[in-house]
Amino acid sequence: MEINQMLKLAKETATDLGFHIRQELLDGQRSGVCEFGGKRWIILDVGQNSLEQLHAIGNALTHLENIDSDEVPVALHAIWKSYL
Repeated sequence: MEINQMLKLAKETATDLGFHIRQELLDGQRSGVCEFGGKRWIILDVGQNSLEQLHAIGNALTHLENIDSDEVPVALHAIWKSYL
């Protein structure tokens, strides 16, 4: 699977797990997670490459209390193994 396809799948997975995704040019700031208005947000820096954004989403999963690896598509297991 190509990296752009994996990034799309990662965004869909994060949304399915209850995150909202926002993409901004953060001008040197890092991508991250926040809670605002009772919603969990992943803020992605569009200045980062696809692999960096993919890891930022994976890192956001560590903020979930209980995540079952079955909730994550098999195609993402290898790249997200340290986050699951």
